[in-house]
Amino acid sequence: MSSKFSEAVRRRFMTAGFRLAAWYAVFFIAGSLAVMTLAYFLLSSSLQKSDRADIMTEYEELDAEYRVGGLSGLKEELGHRVPQPGAETFLIRVTGAKDAAVLISAPAVMKRFDLQAIPIPAAGSPAWSFVGTAHHETMLEVVSGLMPDGRALQVGLDTSSRDEFLEQFRTIAAAVMIPAVLLGLAGGAILTRRALLPLRHLIGTVRVIEAGSLEARVPVTGTGDELDEAGSLFNSMLDRISGLVSGMRAALDNVAHDLRTPMTRLRAVAEAALTNESSAEARGEALSDCIEESERVLLLLNALMDISEAETGVMKLKLERTRLAALISEVVEVYSYAAEDKGLKLSAEVNADITVQCDRARLRQALANLLDNAVKYSPSGTGIMVSLAAEGKDAVISVADRGPGIPEKDLPRIWDRLYRGDSSRHEKGLGLGLSVVRAVAMAHGGSATVSTKPGAGSVFTFRIPAA
Repeated sequence: MSSKFSEAVRRRFMTAGFRLAAWYAVFFIAGSLAVMTLAYFLLSSSLQKSDRADIMTEYEELDAEYRVGGLSGLKEELGHRVPQPGAETFLIRVTGAKDAAVLISAPAVMKRFDLQAIPIPAAGSPAWSFVGTAHHETMLEVVSGLMPDGRALQVGLDTSSRDEFLEQFRTIAAAVMIPAVLLGLAGGAILTRRALLPLRHLIGTVRVIEAGSLEARVPVTGTGDELDEAGSLFNSMLDRISGLVSGMRAALDNVAHDLRTPMTRLRAVAEAALTNESSAEARGEALSDCIEESERVLLLLNALMDISEAETGVMKLKLERTRLAALISEVVEVYSYAAEDKGLKLSAEVNADITVQCDRARLRQALANLLDNAVKYSPSGTGIMVSLAAEGKDAVISVADRGPGIPEKDLPRIWDRLYRGDSSRHEKGLGLGLSVVRAVAMAHGGSATVSTKPGAGSVFTFRIPAA
């Protein structure tokens, strides 16, 4: 029990929240101590300067009186003084030969000091000195200077009142530091908990997702700060991942469905060729059927790989400068025979002289898929128009047909791989044509869109940056 408790305590102390709270408390307390210490020294220095200014003012007055009236004039001046309540009481001392005092005016409290220990300065500016009591309770701060007749004038002030004031300040500071320390600890705990709350939400969300629920999301407060933005981005990433996972599941289902037919036929043809005593010609036809079915599977798998490479940004492109008008004319010429057989009028308006950096084979494949769909779903007697135009810095290729249009329920999913609407299931195909078109557009830094009107046809737009 004791080991479990100690382990729990150790783990608690090792958490980021505890360390962050501890650092906050340390910095807060250290900052408070630094401020108090600085304030104490500034106050002490200010009081010392004030005392020294008073001592120096007194010294200068007495020095002037001594220089005018001598020792007798100084005694007379001191005799006329009337003590003021609350006023500072100075030590005034004049020494003669061998440091013997010839005049002394000192309050009773100053008898605690050894006045004989006050040094006599040499000639020059007045000098400062300190004399302490026997037990060093307080100090006597003195300024001494030589008079013209060789005597020394000394003016001092007891620092006990200053020491008492500073002692009160230290007591108050110590009393203030106790709640400051408690405030630092409490503030560190509260702020740390508040700061790490989004991280705890993130950890909780990840744990829920690990349990198998992809619908979990990080709570977002809407404050707009960095942590809130991180939560929003994480949720966006989860939405993206959830969509990809759903797409992968649907793709795998569709792949399994679409591969089942050719693989079943492939096996059936091969088994029939092996079990029946057929002629060499029949076996050749069986092998031909096997090759055709395997080619269909390879086309499906290659198209899926191309789409995946484009979506992940790793599709390899052999870029070269290409005049789109010539490329479009080639593809239109290839499909003009299929359109003519179905009674369709295929025309192109490619007068614009636009050059792009593109992979000719990939772009030809995308245009072929668009035209193949247009020919496949357009009714006899209608027309298909291929046009090329420049919009800003983009080259825009449009393929317009007069087919039945795309049902509204199918419109959001026509670009998904292996998706085939109800109206297209009777047509031959893999359900990857439009997915390849969008993948090629994305790989070239462009886009593929569609506008449709049921019963009035569709317009597919392929947009890539011009060179």
